[in-house]
Amino acid sequence: MPDPATTQKQIVTELSSRQVTLSAGQTMAVFNATVYNDSDQFASFQLKLLAAGATGGTSKPWYRLTPSVSSKIPAGDSTRFQVEIFDLPSIAQEFQGSIDLTVEVTSRELYNQYDRQSLRLLATGLQGKPPDLSLLMPTLQAFPGDRVEIVGQVYNSTAIPTEAVLRLTGLPDRWFPDGVQQLLPLPSGKLQKVTFECEIPAPTQALSQVYPLQLEATGRFPTAIAAGELHILPAGERFFTCDPLECAIPEQLGRWQNPTQGVAQFTLQFNNLSNLEPMAQVRVRQLSKHRRWFWQKELLPAEPVFALPPGVALELPNPLPIGLSPTSLQIHRRLPWLGWARLQWFEVKAETGDTIPFQPETQTLQVHVFPVIPLWLQLLGALLALGFGALLLALLTDPGHRGPVNSVQFSGQGTEVLSGSDDQTIRRWRVQDQSLTTQNRIGNLDKAIRVVRYRPVNNDQAAIGFENGEIQLANLLTGRRSRLIADKDDRVFDLVFSRDARTLYSGHGSGLVLQWDTRPILEQTAPQRAYDTKFAIEAMALVGNDDSHLAIGGRYNRLLILETKKNASTAKTAQFLEVPYPSGSSTDYISSLSAADQQPNLLVIGDTQGRISLWDAQTCLKNQGRCGSIEPPWLAHGGSPLRSVALSFDGCFVASAADDGEVKLWALDGQGLRRSSVREGRVLTRSRKPINAVDLIQDRDSIWVTSGGDDGEVRLHRVQLGGDGRMIDRCPVLAGDGL
Repeated sequence: MPDPATTQKQIVTELSSRQVTLSAGQTMAVFNATVYNDSDQFASFQLKLLAAGATGGTSKPWYRLTPSVSSKIPAGDSTRFQVEIFDLPSIAQEFQGSIDLTVEVTSRELYNQYDRQSLRLLATGLQGKPPDLSLLMPTLQAFPGDRVEIVGQVYNSTAIPTEAVLRLTGLPDRWFPDGVQQLLPLPSGKLQKVTFECEIPAPTQALSQVYPLQLEATGRFPTAIAAGELHILPAGERFFTCDPLECAIPEQLGRWQNPTQGVAQFTLQFNNLSNLEPMAQVRVRQLSKHRRWFWQKELLPAEPVFALPPGVALELPNPLPIGLSPTSLQIHRRLPWLGWARLQWFEVKAETGDTIPFQPETQTLQVHVFPVIPLWLQLLGALLALGFGALLLALLTDPGHRGPVNSVQFSGQGTEVLSGSDDQTIRRWRVQDQSLTTQNRIGNLDKAIRVVRYRPVNNDQAAIGFENGEIQLANLLTGRRSRLIADKDDRVFDLVFSRDARTLYSGHGSGLVLQWDTRPILEQTAPQRAYDTKFAIEAMALVGNDDSHLAIGGRYNRLLILETKKNASTAKTAQFLEVPYPSGSSTDYISSLSAADQQPNLLVIGDTQGRISLWDAQTCLKNQGRCGSIEPPWLAHGGSPLRSVALSFDGCFVASAADDGEVKLWALDGQGLRRSSVREGRVLTRSRKPINAVDLIQDRDSIWVTSGGDDGEVRLHRVQLGGDGRMIDRCPVLAGDGL
């Protein structure tokens, strides 16, 4: 290592004075030190004073530097320190005379380079009598979270003014937001007060104990000390929990046999959020849950003791530390060989000897003790018989829907009925022996069902319209469903399939008619086309050859016919033909429409004024809407609002359902007129609640009618045709009807 004496000096220091004086009448002695950077690089400099004969082991400050460390300066530049000496260095008391000081300058960047300059400090009359020091309140009490003022009193009894550094010790420094040290001027003969603001933290950070306090005054006099104490009082909360509250012995049940003994494992959690670390005690006692007869006296449990019951093991963490302390509680039990699971109850109570209780103090534990031989093996025969009986009972007593039925429809062959309800289920019913039996149920759809329709051709799929506006296509064989995503909350009122099953039309409460392509059974985010009718839609039906037109009915008794084969892609270009149906108010609706497959231009209409009418759609289309009903509308149910009408395949029969709870069947001739012999219709059923949906199908010798209403029932009605095969205007005659 090179010797600094033999190398070129890179740090040069000049002092503004080689001698300074500090006396009792002076506040401080000041001089300047200018440091020159004679190196060839940027460097920063540090300065400190060294006193000859100073005693070590103390951190008492006696001078100040401005700045404390210089910033980096370039080669050849200089920086200046101002040094203020306000006290004597740590030398013997009662010192008078001169002190030799050394000004030492170093640099972090200039390795092994330094400069030292000598300085003489003349000290006269600096040591004297210490001030009188005391605490205003030597003993204090406080809770965690309190703000406490610790006040000291200082009296300078000498004739010379001075100043003192007061420092408070005994408490953590972080409890004092303004610090634990203050500089206080001491005029002669005047009592001075100094206040230290103490903010006591939360209970978990301020233990309940006596903290010694010491106030120390230092300056140009012998050190003065005053003592006191701070009592932190008990505070906080304690919580007692158990996890789990219920266990089973054994934890894992065997298939054929369980072990003869086992253990239930519980974890007790002691969360000590107070400022005490107490000795915790836990009482455990088994509670009797046996039923006693009225003549038997209830045995009161003895006063619990801290001895644990037989088979219970527990180790407590004592003393209880601050924070979370988990411990294990084990309950050992022998298993009975036969019987059922026994439930045993245990009360666990946590206590301490101080004023802060646990919250809650008590936990109740449950232990299920299972037999060695599983119960299912003991009662195998009885359980099998009971299970078989329950299954048979469920099959024979299927209650059907549990909410109003909104839609019913026969399958194409008439062997099944499909129904949808507010109970969020769809049911397939088998037509058997003039009654309906449940074939299967599609449940858990999470939304009320407004309308359900078989997909034509195979009838193995169905379209579902929901109350919230959603549409789904469901495979009735596999249960798989895909969604047709329309606007949310746009209620679906009707669904209509084209005869080739390639297209589905949905009518909504907003007035929109949406056209969907159902050939790919995949989720679709947008329809093929959308038509806006500007009124709430209640019912739809395809009319005309090849499903060329769609009849749409709804609010205000409005009836429109839309040409579906026209290449209209948006509602803006859709052309509607208005049919002059009798207008109504905002509460009047065309509630149902139906067309006959063999007579596709014959349209039956039902409305909420209780009227049924039949129309020739071809006439309305040919005359551009200038048409009327085939015969005047008739009140079908005594004026009660109609909910549903259905037209038979050949257009010879109409079924109707209304709010009066009746289902009626009307016979027509081949021209769409009611037969004079049965103009009032035949009542098929009466219910106390409204009937919401009706459908009918015709075979060789009967008319089958199905209906569903607010009572949740789906009904089947059979009406025989005349046995002699009589026909009037191409339409068969009902048995019992005159000509």
